[in-house]
Amino acid sequence: MLKQKSFNSLIRMWFLVQYFLEIAVIGILLMRRLLGVSWQNKPLGLVLTTCIFLLILTVPGVFLLNPHEAHSNQSKRWQRLLLRFNHYYQTLGQLIVLPTLLSMLCSFLPTEVTIFNNLILSLILIYSLVMYIPIGVLAFARIQSLLGRMLMSLIVAFLMLSLPLTGHTGFDPILLALSNSDIMAALSFVILTSIVMKIWGFELPKFSWAHNSQKGIILFLIIFSLITIIFNAFGTAESWQQILQLDFTIRSTSLTLLLNGLEAGILEEWLCRFVLLYLLLHALRNRLFQFDLAIIGSSLIFSLAHIPNLAVQSLDATILQAIFAFSLGILFAAIYLYTKAFWWPMLFHASMDILAFITSGKETMSIPTSFDWMILIITAIIFLGIAAFLLSGQRRETVKENFPELL
Repeated sequence: MLKQKSFNSLIRMWFLVQYFLEIAVIGILLMRRLLGVSWQNKPLGLVLTTCIFLLILTVPGVFLLNPHEAHSNQSKRWQRLLLRFNHYYQTLGQLIVLPTLLSMLCSFLPTEVTIFNNLILSLILIYSLVMYIPIGVLAFARIQSLLGRMLMSLIVAFLMLSLPLTGHTGFDPILLALSNSDIMAALSFVILTSIVMKIWGFELPKFSWAHNSQKGIILFLIIFSLITIIFNAFGTAESWQQILQLDFTIRSTSLTLLLNGLEAGILEEWLCRFVLLYLLLHALRNRLFQFDLAIIGSSLIFSLAHIPNLAVQSLDATILQAIFAFSLGILFAAIYLYTKAFWWPMLFHASMDILAFITSGKETMSIPTSFDWMILIITAIIFLGIAAFLLSGQRRETVKENFPELL
Protein backbone atom coordinates (compact mmCIF):
# COMPACT_ATOMS: atom_id res chain seq x y z
CA MET A 1 0.00 0.00 0.00
CA LEU A 2 2.86 2.37 0.90
CA LYS A 3 4.54 1.54 -2.40
CA GLN A 4 1.34 2.33 -4.30
CA LYS A 5 0.94 5.67 -2.50
CA SER A 6 4.54 6.60 -3.30
CA PHE A 7 3.98 5.70 -6.96
CA ASN A 8 0.78 7.75 -7.13
CA SER A 9 2.50 10.73 -5.48
CA LEU A 10 5.37 10.52 -7.95
CA ILE A 11 2.98 10.40 -10.91
CA ARG A 12 0.95 13.34 -9.60
CA MET A 13 4.12 15.40 -9.09
CA TRP A 14 5.44 14.44 -12.53
CA PHE A 15 2.13 15.41 -14.12
CA LEU A 16 2.03 18.72 -12.23
CA VAL A 17 5.57 19.70 -13.33
CA GLN A 18 4.83 18.70 -16.92
CA TYR A 19 1.49 20.53 -16.78
CA PHE A 20 3.01 23.88 -15.74
CA LEU A 21 5.89 23.46 -18.19
CA GLU A 22 3.39 23.01 -21.01
CA ILE A 23 1.56 26.22 -20.06
CA ALA A 24 4.90 28.07 -19.69
CA VAL A 25 6.11 26.89 -23.11
CA ILE A 26 2.82 27.90 -24.75
CA GLY A 27 3.13 31.33 -23.12
CA ILE A 28 6.75 31.72 -24.25
CA LEU A 29 5.93 30.72 -27.83
CA LEU A 30 3.03 33.16 -27.87
CA MET A 31 5.05 36.04 -26.42
CA ARG A 32 7.94 35.47 -28.83
CA ARG A 33 5.56 35.67 -31.76
CA LEU A 34 3.83 38.77 -30.40
CA LEU A 35 7.26 40.38 -29.98
CA GLY A 36 8.04 39.69 -33.62
CA VAL A 37 10.17 36.53 -33.32
CA SER A 38 8.83 34.34 -36.10
CA TRP A 39 7.93 30.70 -35.60
CA GLN A 40 8.90 29.15 -38.95
CA ASN A 41 7.55 32.37 -40.53
CA LYS A 42 4.02 31.40 -39.53
CA PRO A 43 1.36 34.14 -39.61
CA LEU A 44 0.46 35.68 -36.25
CA GLY A 45 -3.13 34.47 -36.55
CA LEU A 46 -2.02 30.86 -36.97
CA VAL A 47 0.33 31.07 -33.99
CA LEU A 48 -2.37 32.64 -31.81
CA THR A 49 -4.92 30.01 -32.87
CA THR A 50 -2.46 27.16 -32.25
CA CYS A 51 -1.48 28.43 -28.80
CA ILE A 52 -5.09 29.04 -27.73
CA PHE A 53 -6.05 25.58 -28.97
CA LEU A 54 -3.21 24.01 -26.98
CA LEU A 55 -4.22 25.95 -23.86
CA ILE A 56 -7.82 24.77 -24.20
CA LEU A 57 -6.54 21.19 -24.35
CA THR A 58 -4.11 21.62 -21.47
CA VAL A 59 -5.79 23.73 -18.75
CA PRO A 60 -8.57 21.27 -17.69
CA GLY A 61 -5.83 18.76 -16.86
CA VAL A 62 -5.59 20.27 -13.38
CA PHE A 63 -8.87 18.54 -12.49
CA LEU A 64 -7.12 15.18 -12.79
CA LEU A 65 -5.34 16.06 -9.54
CA ASN A 66 -8.66 16.23 -7.68
CA PRO A 67 -8.12 14.17 -4.49
CA HIS A 68 -11.80 13.15 -4.54
CA GLU A 69 -11.45 11.27 -7.86
CA ALA A 70 -11.34 7.97 -6.00
CA HIS A 71 -14.70 8.77 -4.38
CA SER A 72 -16.42 9.96 -7.54
CA ASN A 73 -19.21 7.38 -7.08
CA GLN A 74 -20.43 9.49 -4.18
CA SER A 75 -20.59 12.61 -6.38
CA LYS A 76 -23.61 13.86 -8.28
CA ARG A 77 -24.29 12.32 -11.67
CA TRP A 78 -23.23 15.39 -13.66
CA GLN A 79 -19.99 15.56 -11.71
CA ARG A 80 -19.24 11.91 -12.45
CA LEU A 81 -19.95 12.49 -16.14
CA LEU A 82 -17.62 15.50 -16.21
CA LEU A 83 -14.84 13.53 -14.53
CA ARG A 84 -15.24 10.67 -17.01
CA PHE A 85 -15.32 13.07 -19.94
CA ASN A 86 -12.11 14.68 -18.68
CA HIS A 87 -10.37 11.29 -18.69
CA TYR A 88 -11.00 11.01 -22.43
CA TYR A 89 -10.40 14.69 -23.06
CA GLN A 90 -7.05 14.81 -21.28
CA THR A 91 -5.82 11.56 -22.79
CA LEU A 92 -6.49 12.95 -26.25
CA GLY A 93 -5.29 16.43 -25.31
CA GLN A 94 -1.90 15.36 -24.01
CA LEU A 95 -1.36 13.09 -27.01
CA ILE A 96 -1.73 16.23 -29.14
CA VAL A 97 -0.13 18.86 -26.90
CA LEU A 98 3.16 17.14 -26.01
CA PRO A 99 4.43 16.29 -29.53
CA THR A 100 3.11 19.60 -30.90
CA LEU A 101 5.02 21.63 -28.31
CA LEU A 102 8.21 19.63 -28.87
CA SER A 103 7.91 20.16 -32.61
CA MET A 104 7.33 23.89 -32.12
CA LEU A 105 10.36 24.17 -29.82
CA CYS A 106 12.56 22.34 -32.35
CA SER A 107 11.67 24.98 -34.94
CA PHE A 108 13.86 27.45 -33.03
CA LEU A 109 16.97 25.31 -33.43
CA PRO A 110 19.65 26.27 -36.00
CA THR A 111 18.94 24.95 -39.49
CA GLU A 112 22.38 23.36 -39.91
CA VAL A 113 23.39 20.08 -38.26
CA THR A 114 25.13 20.80 -34.93
CA ILE A 115 26.11 18.84 -31.83
CA PHE A 116 23.63 20.95 -29.86
CA ASN A 117 20.81 20.01 -32.27
CA ASN A 118 21.68 16.32 -31.98
CA LEU A 119 21.80 16.53 -28.20
CA ILE A 120 18.38 18.19 -28.05
CA LEU A 121 16.79 15.63 -30.37
CA SER A 122 18.39 12.76 -28.44
CA LEU A 123 16.86 14.09 -25.22
CA ILE A 124 13.48 14.53 -26.92
CA LEU A 125 13.55 10.98 -28.30
CA ILE A 126 14.43 9.54 -24.89
CA TYR A 127 11.79 11.58 -23.07
CA SER A 128 9.17 10.70 -25.70
CA LEU A 129 9.32 7.11 -24.48
CA VAL A 130 7.96 8.04 -21.05
CA MET A 131 6.27 11.43 -21.39
CA TYR A 132 2.76 9.94 -21.65
CA ILE A 133 3.02 7.91 -18.43
CA PRO A 134 1.46 10.58 -16.13
CA ILE A 135 -1.58 11.06 -18.35
CA GLY A 136 -1.77 7.31 -18.80
CA VAL A 137 -2.06 6.74 -15.04
CA LEU A 138 -4.25 9.76 -14.21
CA ALA A 139 -6.62 9.67 -17.20
CA PHE A 140 -6.28 6.77 -19.65
CA ALA A 141 -6.17 4.09 -16.91
CA ARG A 142 -9.29 5.55 -15.25
CA ILE A 143 -11.49 4.76 -18.25
CA GLN A 144 -13.80 1.93 -17.18
CA SER A 145 -15.96 0.91 -20.13
CA LEU A 146 -14.76 -1.79 -22.55
CA LEU A 147 -15.73 0.27 -25.59
CA GLY A 148 -13.99 3.34 -24.17
CA ARG A 149 -10.81 1.41 -23.43
CA MET A 150 -10.70 -0.17 -26.89
CA LEU A 151 -11.52 3.07 -28.68
CA MET A 152 -8.97 5.09 -26.74
CA SER A 153 -6.28 2.45 -27.29
CA LEU A 154 -6.83 2.74 -31.04
CA ILE A 155 -6.88 6.55 -30.96
CA VAL A 156 -3.76 6.71 -28.78
CA ALA A 157 -1.89 4.47 -31.23
CA PHE A 158 -3.14 6.54 -34.20
CA LEU A 159 -2.13 9.87 -32.64
CA MET A 160 1.30 8.61 -31.63
CA LEU A 161 1.93 7.48 -35.20
CA SER A 162 0.45 10.61 -36.78
CA LEU A 163 2.06 13.45 -34.82
CA PRO A 164 5.81 13.89 -35.45
CA LEU A 165 8.13 14.95 -32.66
CA THR A 166 9.84 17.42 -34.99
CA GLY A 167 9.62 18.72 -38.54
CA HIS A 168 13.18 20.05 -38.29
CA THR A 169 15.87 18.49 -40.52
CA GLY A 170 19.08 19.80 -38.95
CA PHE A 171 20.00 16.53 -37.23
CA ASP A 172 22.27 13.54 -37.67
CA PRO A 173 20.79 11.12 -40.29
CA ILE A 174 20.39 8.28 -37.78
CA LEU A 175 18.60 10.50 -35.27
CA LEU A 176 16.48 11.89 -38.08
CA ALA A 177 15.54 8.35 -39.17
CA LEU A 178 14.55 7.52 -35.60
CA SER A 179 12.44 10.68 -35.46
CA ASN A 180 10.84 10.32 -38.91
CA SER A 181 10.06 6.62 -38.56
CA ASP A 182 7.37 5.28 -36.24
CA ILE A 183 9.65 3.17 -34.06
CA MET A 184 9.77 5.64 -31.15
CA ALA A 185 5.97 5.87 -31.21
CA ALA A 186 5.79 2.07 -31.09
CA LEU A 187 8.08 1.83 -28.07
CA SER A 188 6.26 4.68 -26.33
CA PHE A 189 2.92 2.94 -26.94
CA VAL A 190 4.25 -0.31 -25.48
CA ILE A 191 5.51 1.44 -22.34
CA LEU A 192 2.30 3.44 -21.85
CA THR A 193 -0.13 0.57 -22.41
CA SER A 194 1.96 -1.84 -20.31
CA ILE A 195 1.35 0.41 -17.30
CA VAL A 196 -2.30 1.04 -18.18
CA MET A 197 -3.07 -2.65 -18.73
CA LYS A 198 -1.45 -3.52 -15.39
CA ILE A 199 -3.68 -0.93 -13.68
CA TRP A 200 -6.69 -2.50 -15.44
CA GLY A 201 -5.70 -5.83 -13.91
CA PHE A 202 -4.07 -7.65 -16.83
CA GLU A 203 -0.79 -9.53 -16.82
CA LEU A 204 1.74 -8.57 -19.50
CA PRO A 205 2.38 -11.03 -22.36
CA LYS A 206 4.89 -13.80 -21.83
CA PHE A 207 7.84 -14.19 -24.17
CA SER A 208 8.73 -17.74 -23.11
CA TRP A 209 7.55 -21.05 -24.56
CA ALA A 210 4.54 -22.86 -23.16
CA HIS A 211 5.82 -26.26 -22.01
CA ASN A 212 2.52 -27.94 -22.85
CA SER A 213 2.73 -27.24 -26.61
CA GLN A 214 3.40 -30.25 -28.85
CA LYS A 215 6.89 -30.24 -30.37
CA GLY A 216 5.65 -31.51 -33.73
CA ILE A 217 3.19 -28.63 -34.03
CA ILE A 218 5.84 -26.12 -32.99
CA LEU A 219 8.23 -27.46 -35.66
CA PHE A 220 5.48 -27.22 -38.29
CA LEU A 221 4.70 -23.62 -37.27
CA ILE A 222 8.39 -22.65 -37.47
CA ILE A 223 8.73 -24.09 -40.99
CA PHE A 224 5.42 -22.56 -42.11
CA SER A 225 6.38 -19.14 -40.69
CA LEU A 226 9.70 -19.15 -42.55
CA ILE A 227 8.09 -20.20 -45.85
CA THR A 228 5.43 -17.50 -45.50
CA ILE A 229 8.02 -14.80 -44.76
CA ILE A 230 10.19 -15.82 -47.73
CA PHE A 231 7.41 -16.01 -50.31
CA ASN A 232 5.72 -12.84 -49.03
CA ALA A 233 8.96 -10.87 -49.50
CA PHE A 234 10.68 -12.53 -52.46
CA GLY A 235 7.87 -14.19 -54.39
CA THR A 236 7.40 -12.67 -57.86
CA ALA A 237 5.01 -15.17 -59.47
CA GLU A 238 2.50 -13.75 -61.92
CA SER A 239 1.04 -17.11 -62.94
CA TRP A 240 0.79 -20.67 -61.64
CA GLN A 241 3.78 -21.69 -63.80
CA GLN A 242 5.95 -19.21 -61.86
CA ILE A 243 4.59 -20.07 -58.40
CA LEU A 244 8.03 -21.01 -57.02
CA GLN A 245 9.83 -18.08 -58.63
CA LEU A 246 11.79 -15.94 -56.17
CA ASP A 247 13.72 -12.69 -56.61
CA PHE A 248 16.18 -11.83 -53.82
CA THR A 249 17.00 -8.35 -55.14
CA ILE A 250 17.19 -5.71 -52.40
CA ARG A 251 15.90 -2.39 -53.76
CA SER A 252 16.34 -0.26 -50.64
CA THR A 253 18.24 -0.40 -47.38
CA SER A 254 16.70 2.80 -46.04
CA LEU A 255 16.92 2.90 -42.25
CA THR A 256 13.48 4.53 -42.13
CA LEU A 257 11.96 1.59 -44.05
CA LEU A 258 13.64 -0.88 -41.72
CA LEU A 259 12.44 0.96 -38.63
CA ASN A 260 8.88 1.27 -39.95
CA GLY A 261 8.81 -2.47 -40.61
CA LEU A 262 9.99 -3.08 -37.06
CA GLU A 263 7.38 -0.63 -35.76
CA ALA A 264 4.58 -2.65 -37.37
CA GLY A 265 5.75 -5.82 -35.69
CA ILE A 266 5.92 -4.10 -32.32
CA LEU A 267 3.01 -1.64 -32.15
CA GLU A 268 0.42 -3.48 -34.24
CA GLU A 269 1.00 -6.77 -32.46
CA TRP A 270 1.04 -5.15 -29.03
CA LEU A 271 -2.18 -3.31 -29.83
CA CYS A 272 -4.11 -6.11 -31.54
CA ARG A 273 -2.69 -9.31 -30.03
CA PHE A 274 -2.34 -7.96 -26.50
CA VAL A 275 -4.39 -4.87 -25.63
CA LEU A 276 -7.48 -5.46 -27.79
CA LEU A 277 -7.38 -9.27 -27.64
CA TYR A 278 -7.08 -9.30 -23.83
CA LEU A 279 -9.84 -6.72 -23.40
CA LEU A 280 -12.16 -8.78 -25.60
CA LEU A 281 -11.23 -12.05 -23.91
CA HIS A 282 -11.99 -10.48 -20.53
CA ALA A 283 -15.32 -9.09 -21.75
CA LEU A 284 -16.31 -12.49 -23.23
CA ARG A 285 -15.17 -14.63 -20.29
CA ASN A 286 -17.45 -17.58 -19.49
CA ARG A 287 -18.85 -17.44 -23.04
CA LEU A 288 -18.87 -20.62 -25.15
CA PHE A 289 -16.96 -19.10 -28.08
CA GLN A 290 -14.83 -16.72 -26.01
CA PHE A 291 -11.54 -17.24 -27.83
CA ASP A 292 -13.08 -17.40 -31.30
CA LEU A 293 -15.06 -14.18 -30.94
CA ALA A 294 -12.18 -12.29 -29.32
CA ILE A 295 -9.75 -13.37 -32.04
CA ILE A 296 -12.17 -12.47 -34.83
CA GLY A 297 -12.95 -9.10 -33.21
CA SER A 298 -9.32 -8.09 -32.68
CA SER A 299 -8.36 -9.32 -36.17
CA LEU A 300 -11.20 -7.38 -37.75
CA ILE A 301 -9.93 -4.21 -36.07
CA PHE A 302 -6.40 -5.09 -37.27
CA SER A 303 -7.81 -5.42 -40.79
CA LEU A 304 -9.75 -2.15 -40.69
CA ALA A 305 -6.67 -0.33 -39.37
CA HIS A 306 -5.19 -0.73 -42.86
CA ILE A 307 -8.04 1.20 -44.52
CA PRO A 308 -6.28 4.60 -44.09
CA ASN A 309 -3.70 3.29 -46.58
CA LEU A 310 -6.24 4.39 -49.18
CA ALA A 311 -4.54 7.77 -48.95
CA VAL A 312 -1.37 6.37 -50.54
CA GLN A 313 -2.46 3.35 -52.59
CA SER A 314 -5.34 2.11 -54.75
CA LEU A 315 -8.69 0.89 -53.46
CA ASP A 316 -8.09 -2.63 -54.82
CA ALA A 317 -4.69 -2.84 -53.12
CA THR A 318 -6.14 -1.63 -49.82
CA ILE A 319 -9.04 -4.11 -49.88
CA LEU A 320 -6.63 -6.97 -50.66
CA GLN A 321 -4.32 -5.81 -47.87
CA ALA A 322 -7.22 -5.60 -45.38
CA ILE A 323 -8.46 -9.13 -46.20
CA PHE A 324 -4.92 -10.49 -45.97
CA ALA A 325 -4.42 -8.69 -42.63
CA PHE A 326 -7.66 -10.18 -41.25
CA SER A 327 -6.68 -13.78 -41.98
CA LEU A 328 -3.07 -13.17 -40.91
CA GLY A 329 -4.25 -11.54 -37.68
CA ILE A 330 -6.30 -14.62 -36.82
CA LEU A 331 -3.23 -16.80 -37.46
CA PHE A 332 -0.99 -14.55 -35.33
CA ALA A 333 -3.48 -14.67 -32.45
CA ALA A 334 -3.81 -18.45 -32.67
CA ILE A 335 -0.03 -18.94 -32.69
CA TYR A 336 0.38 -16.69 -29.67
CA LEU A 337 -2.41 -18.29 -27.68
CA TYR A 338 -1.11 -21.79 -28.42
CA THR A 339 2.58 -21.13 -27.83
CA LYS A 340 2.26 -18.32 -25.24
CA ALA A 341 5.35 -16.83 -26.94
CA PHE A 342 4.43 -13.23 -27.75
CA TRP A 343 7.71 -12.70 -29.56
CA TRP A 344 6.56 -15.11 -32.27
CA PRO A 345 3.82 -12.98 -33.89
CA MET A 346 5.95 -9.86 -33.32
CA LEU A 347 8.96 -11.38 -35.11
CA PHE A 348 6.76 -12.99 -37.77
CA HIS A 349 5.02 -9.67 -38.52
CA ALA A 350 8.17 -7.52 -38.40
CA SER A 351 10.09 -9.93 -40.66
CA MET A 352 7.30 -9.93 -43.24
CA ASP A 353 7.12 -6.14 -43.35
CA ILE A 354 10.86 -5.40 -43.22
CA LEU A 355 11.72 -7.83 -46.01
CA ALA A 356 8.72 -6.72 -48.10
CA PHE A 357 9.74 -3.07 -47.72
CA ILE A 358 13.41 -3.52 -48.65
CA THR A 359 12.69 -5.81 -51.62
CA SER A 360 10.02 -3.50 -53.06
CA GLY A 361 11.69 -0.26 -51.94
CA LYS A 362 8.36 1.10 -50.67
CA GLU A 363 5.72 0.65 -47.98
CA THR A 364 2.70 0.64 -50.29
CA MET A 365 1.20 -2.09 -52.48
CA SER A 366 0.87 -2.07 -56.25
CA ILE A 367 -2.50 -2.55 -57.95
CA PRO A 368 -3.25 -6.30 -57.60
CA THR A 369 -3.76 -8.59 -60.59
CA SER A 370 -6.35 -11.36 -60.89
CA PHE A 371 -3.57 -13.82 -59.97
CA ASP A 372 -2.90 -11.84 -56.77
CA TRP A 373 -6.56 -12.24 -55.79
CA MET A 374 -6.39 -15.99 -56.35
CA ILE A 375 -3.26 -16.23 -54.22
CA LEU A 376 -4.99 -14.17 -51.53
CA ILE A 377 -7.95 -16.57 -51.37
CA ILE A 378 -5.70 -19.61 -51.09
CA THR A 379 -3.42 -17.95 -48.53
CA ALA A 380 -6.36 -16.80 -46.41
CA ILE A 381 -7.83 -20.32 -46.42
CA ILE A 382 -4.49 -21.76 -45.31
CA PHE A 383 -4.08 -19.17 -42.54
CA LEU A 384 -7.62 -19.73 -41.26
CA GLY A 385 -7.23 -23.50 -41.50
CA ILE A 386 -4.07 -23.51 -39.38
CA ALA A 387 -5.67 -21.14 -36.87
CA ALA A 388 -8.76 -23.37 -36.63
CA PHE A 389 -6.50 -26.39 -36.04
CA LEU A 390 -4.60 -24.61 -33.25
CA LEU A 391 -7.85 -23.62 -31.54
CA SER A 392 -9.62 -27.00 -31.71
CA GLY A 393 -9.41 -30.32 -29.93
CA GLN A 394 -6.62 -30.84 -27.45
CA ARG A 395 -4.89 -27.68 -28.70
CA ARG A 396 -7.81 -25.62 -27.37
CA GLU A 397 -7.28 -27.12 -23.93
CA THR A 398 -3.63 -26.08 -24.21
CA VAL A 399 -4.75 -22.52 -24.94
CA LYS A 400 -6.99 -22.54 -21.87
CA GLU A 401 -4.13 -23.83 -19.74
CA ASN A 402 -1.92 -21.03 -21.07
CA PHE A 403 -4.37 -18.25 -20.11
CA PRO A 404 -6.45 -19.34 -17.09
CA GLU A 405 -6.62 -15.72 -15.85
CA LEU A 406 -8.64 -14.73 -18.94
CA LEU A 407 -11.26 -17.47 -18.72
